[in-house]
Amino acid sequence: MKFAVALWRGQVPLAQTAWIYGGVLLVALLSPVIVLSALKSPFIHSPLMLPICVAALLYAAFIAVAIWRSANNYVGWVAWRALAKGSVVIVFMQTAVKLAGS
Repeated sequence: MKFAVALWRGQVPLAQTAWIYGGVLLVALLSPVIVLSALKSPFIHSPLMLPICVAALLYAAFIAVAIWRSANNYVGWVAWRALAKGSVVIVFMQTAVKLAGS
């Protein structure tokens, strides 16, 4: 629990937050949806997919805040801070467009 709080507050290093928790872990969480969608499986419309999608959306919102706050606390090269925040904005915009189109 302490780690989740530290992540939420942006106290975890930016590279770790963005690449591991915002990249690898989020893709792992979304992989069932991505694979089933790519295979055009009828299971993608199953009610059983709803908890996976909701969990992924909640985690994505959590990690977006964590990345943003970690970028605020980052003391290295200023471009990394801007790129991290830019990636959060781009992913948010892509998600909004996808949700609006469905």
